[in-house]
Amino acid sequence: MTDDPSRQQDRAVTDFVDSLDVEDLILRYDVDFDAPMRQATAIGLLRLAGVHTPDPSSGLRGIARRLGAYWCEMVLADVAYEPLTALRLIEASRPDAERLLADLAAGGGPTGSEAFTAYVVARWYDGVGRVRYRLGSYTAARIAFGTAVGVAADHGVWWARPDLISNHVRARFEEQGQASRRDDGRRAERDFVGPMERARDDIAALAAARGVDLESAPTASSPARHREFLRGWSNALHNVATALRQEGRTEESLQQSRASGAVSEGLGDIYRKAQSLLNEALCEPGDPTHLFEELRDLGIGPDGRPGPGWPRGRRIARQQLAARRGDAQGLAGLAELLDDLERDAAGPERRSGLDVDFYAYTLGLYSRTAAGLPADGRPGDVVDRWVHMARSVREAIALPVYKRTYSRLMRPVFLRAIGRRVTECDHRQRSLEGLLSLVEESSGRELLDMLASSSPPALGPPSSALPGPVRPAGADGPGRRSTLGSMDDAEAEEAKRLLQEREEQYEQYFLGHPLSSATHDEDIAHQLVQYTLNHPGSCVVRYFRYGGPLDPRMDGEEAPEPDSLGVMVCKEGILTLGRPLPYPEVAALAARVLADIQARFVPQPDTCRSIWELLVAPVWAHATRGEALTHLTLIPTDDLFAIPLHVATEPGGLDPLAARVPLSHSVSVAAFVSRGRHLLKKQLMEEDDDLAALMSTDEAATGGEIAASGWPVDRVHVAGRVPAVLADRIAGTHRADWEGLAELVSVEPEFFVYAGHGTYVERDGGSGDPLLYLGSADRLTQYDLALRVALPRNKLTVLGACLAGQGMRSEGGDVLGFMRSLIISGAGAIGVPLWSVSDGAMVSTVSALLRESRAALDGSATGVFDVVQTLHDHYRRAVGTYTQLAGRIDEMPLALYL
Repeated sequence: MTDDPSRQQDRAVTDFVDSLDVEDLILRYDVDFDAPMRQATAIGLLRLAGVHTPDPSSGLRGIARRLGAYWCEMVLADVAYEPLTALRLIEASRPDAERLLADLAAGGGPTGSEAFTAYVVARWYDGVGRVRYRLGSYTAARIAFGTAVGVAADHGVWWARPDLISNHVRARFEEQGQASRRDDGRRAERDFVGPMERARDDIAALAAARGVDLESAPTASSPARHREFLRGWSNALHNVATALRQEGRTEESLQQSRASGAVSEGLGDIYRKAQSLLNEALCEPGDPTHLFEELRDLGIGPDGRPGPGWPRGRRIARQQLAARRGDAQGLAGLAELLDDLERDAAGPERRSGLDVDFYAYTLGLYSRTAAGLPADGRPGDVVDRWVHMARSVREAIALPVYKRTYSRLMRPVFLRAIGRRVTECDHRQRSLEGLLSLVEESSGRELLDMLASSSPPALGPPSSALPGPVRPAGADGPGRRSTLGSMDDAEAEEAKRLLQEREEQYEQYFLGHPLSSATHDEDIAHQLVQYTLNHPGSCVVRYFRYGGPLDPRMDGEEAPEPDSLGVMVCKEGILTLGRPLPYPEVAALAARVLADIQARFVPQPDTCRSIWELLVAPVWAHATRGEALTHLTLIPTDDLFAIPLHVATEPGGLDPLAARVPLSHSVSVAAFVSRGRHLLKKQLMEEDDDLAALMSTDEAATGGEIAASGWPVDRVHVAGRVPAVLADRIAGTHRADWEGLAELVSVEPEFFVYAGHGTYVERDGGSGDPLLYLGSADRLTQYDLALRVALPRNKLTVLGACLAGQGMRSEGGDVLGFMRSLIISGAGAIGVPLWSVSDGAMVSTVSALLRESRAALDGSATGVFDVVQTLHDHYRRAVGTYTQLAGRIDEMPLALYL
């Protein structure tokens, strides 16, 4: 009896799968599938073979095969510009990679398969580096590429080394570029050609040692390892060509590009051949039209249908061919390409992988082409297309790491659009509401996304501790909660690596719990108007940035407004647009504050007077008109987050701002009004409220704020050293470590206080991360607070450590640092210092807040605590004991955020 056809077919498929050499396919993937852009074929075979499915009986060898299959998928996601998919693949396969890497380091590996295991581990880390590089995270890319290079070198994977080395050098160069960015945003001159040429020469020496022929064109019959080596050689040549072109050495660049293209031609490497063609076209001294046409048609079959190819390369060719026409037909070609990009962006999965750089560059060409047409032939949609792009990209970018691209390309579009609104504003209420709405649409959005999308996570402790220097006693002067000295180069590099690790964990969490974009409320400005109408004596001041230079590729027919700081005041339901300020003056003032802190620990009196003159004086008359000012709320932006506005002092006066009026800050109008943070001004106190204190204390940071808090000891929970006056009285005591922090969080405290020291680690591009000391064993980062601390019932949180309030600004207009993390965690009102604070001032200020919060009960089960008024009253009393302004400033350590 014969089998029916379906059974025969099933058996044939099973026989085919059983005969498939999975390891050989993975080893040949780079040259036989990735090079000719047939990645999907190999991936289909691997899926058919079930390689991705865990099989406990297959041991380490099965894990290596599975990791190799994930690497193949990562490559395809990267080529297709789908970083969300790539990052999910990385996260899914990370445990396998780490296990195999550890096994290789220990000298293990299944018998006879160490070369295969080492190969897939090296290639997996190389894949991680490519994805991180694509997203602009150059430190993470350099670390991943470095791991790949090390594995390949240590375990004899010589044929993959050219590609890995070339990628590592490129990432290191870009990382240094971020770190060397000047204060004015330009990059310092750096040598790109030298490192790339040295890498190329090292690869040539390795070829000679391994008998790889670099002179003859490879063929399909060349050994697979030699072909993979040559593909990496082609990559190295292309990187040298790119470096030479960037230095204007086009003839030399062309030579390297042609050499790279010849290797790619022999390998049938469509992707690298397309890259060489593009570089040749960009270097061509004459008319490059024929080269762009060749790039456009590369991989197009005789029937006109696209075959395997580099889709982005084809679009670049279309873009360049249309732009070079410079006429109405060229503009139509660019418009068609833009329409294609918008259709590609449909849905969050696709938009998260949107090639934003290419989109923005194409729009820039569209803008310039339109500007070159006669006035009656220009389209009226240039600015609208820019804003539409910015809105559509912001709606769907759920990856925190992708915010870098948003800040570089999208936010400038909003700043230009805001500048246009400022220029056109007629100062009527409706016009002002529209302007403020656009300001809110462009800033602080990631925080709102997080608040709208998920409840605070509470993960376990990180796998590695962050290093820190040992603080010499009195390092920042007597009684100062200091920066704890500085790290040496090795400590700083290790801290940087571990910070990157924790930042990646933060990103990976939100990768697994995707953010939904919080819908922008078009009526946000009207809600602010209603707030001030219903809260007599209240005034909200919204600072915002606008104008400024765009990427040269984005210039169109209009010159942007100069880089400026705008300010909007709302009191008694009336919106008022203040006079603009040159933003460079604001940035210079922020730098002056930092210089004061570095040299004298505290902002100096002249600096505080300058803060008043530049930032407060222009709004003071509007804020104090009409009813007496009973609550002033300042909403900073960009560099203003680092400027202590609460100690701004009018020239000739001695009372800093927060001692003159009840003052709070907020991160945005949307957070303050729509998310209800204005409701945190007054809190309902209950007799069973809990106070939790994390104490990383010593003789310079005593933690005395809880010693005189007036709270019953049975409602006080401490992790760390308990002040002597409370010793043996508090039952809930724990060590100042991760376990102790978890115990504090578990009681869901209404009041949370940190007492100790802080420091600040510089990161790429001039950014930095504030750190809090967690006992002597570890440090708390902003990512730890976001992922490991949940404060769902919190009414007040105070971080009593120097510089804890720094690190809030970002280039993308979002709120970073501990402020973002605490708001995400559910914290109520938040008090943070911006300088190296006096221990005595911190103890006095925080203990006053804690005492008054408890005193609000006044013998009842409940009471009302007004944190803004309480802090103001304390500051009024504190400054009254000093006749000099310097002493008064030092006695006002906290900026209060609602």
